[in-house]
Amino acid sequence: MSSKLKNSLIIVATLLLGVIIGFLISGRFTKLRLDNMKLNFTEQGMNRHMMKVLQPSPEQLDEISPIFDKYGEIRREQLFEHHQVQQKIFKDFEEELIPYLNDDQIKRLKEMKEGGRDRFPGMNNRNRSGKGQGRQQQHRRGNN
Repeated sequence: MSSKLKNSLIIVATLLLGVIIGFLISGRFTKLRLDNMKLNFTEQGMNRHMMKVLQPSPEQLDEISPIFDKYGEIRREQLFEHHQVQQKIFKDFEEELIPYLNDDQIKRLKEMKEGGRDRFPGMNNRNRSGKGQGRQQQHRRGNN
């Protein structure tokens, strides 16, 4: 094997390795950013972020805690209502669409819905407090 060919293979291998490492690092950073963004939509995430930004003194913390609680509840309620609206929109869409689909397409639509439940566990099992209690347990206790 000539030295020219060896050098070319080393360069190509180095470039491929760099692309693979860059792809993996980019994916990891993207996942971290999305996780942080999702965390900000939870009450604890919002509180932690605001505490990090504001750095309140212990005296201030006692005074502003009720404000955090109040707006955490407002955000939780708003997210719950948004989720309800989105579910209704998709249900209406599906009901209007199904008469035009064949059996195979209906089957794929149902599989897609089931697959979404696997990707987002707990999304359909959240109660109004956002604590993630299953609907089965709620129903058993009488908290529709």
